[in-house]
Amino acid sequence: MNLKVLSIGVVLFTLWSCSGNNDAQQQAAMPPVQEQQMQTPPVDTAQAQAANQAQAQAATAANAQSLPAPITDFIKKQFPNATIAGIEADHEHGGLEYDVYLSDGTQIDFDANNQWEKVESMKGVPAFFIPQGISSYVKSNYQNLAITKINKELHGFDVELANGMELTFDRSGRFLGMDD
Repeated sequence: MNLKVLSIGVVLFTLWSCSGNNDAQQQAAMPPVQEQQMQTPPVDTAQAQAANQAQAQAATAANAQSLPAPITDFIKKQFPNATIAGIEADHEHGGLEYDVYLSDGTQIDFDANNQWEKVESMKGVPAFFIPQGISSYVKSNYQNLAITKINKELHGFDVELANGMELTFDRSGRFLGMDD
């Protein structure tokens, strides 16, 4: 047992003493390193922003081409002054669903059958998405509030107003209640 402890001590002492000598030898053999400052060419920020914007537009155009024709046709017809700013595709409910973000701030979610299922816009959801019964109810009861979100659900529609209030309607547009 004592022989093992002694052997380990000798090995450790040897390693320690050699490492000290090696450091001195390495330091003597290695020339000092001089730091050089890298100079980067000046960047024209306007040019860089234009290049980034061009890349983003090219990527968006490529993504827009990947949308099914019924969705692109719908967007062109209903939002002639807006462009597609972004797209998310999800494999859910047995098919490919799309969330489309427009340049005017509108978001439209499409189901696997290329039908809209949710629309959000802080400026107000366009009237053509809102069934007449819902539109009439909101105008009568919440005159100064815009509908900022509408979801198609199994029971009918969930609507959110600009003040955050959520209302529920059946498929015919009849008011069912408030949602918290």
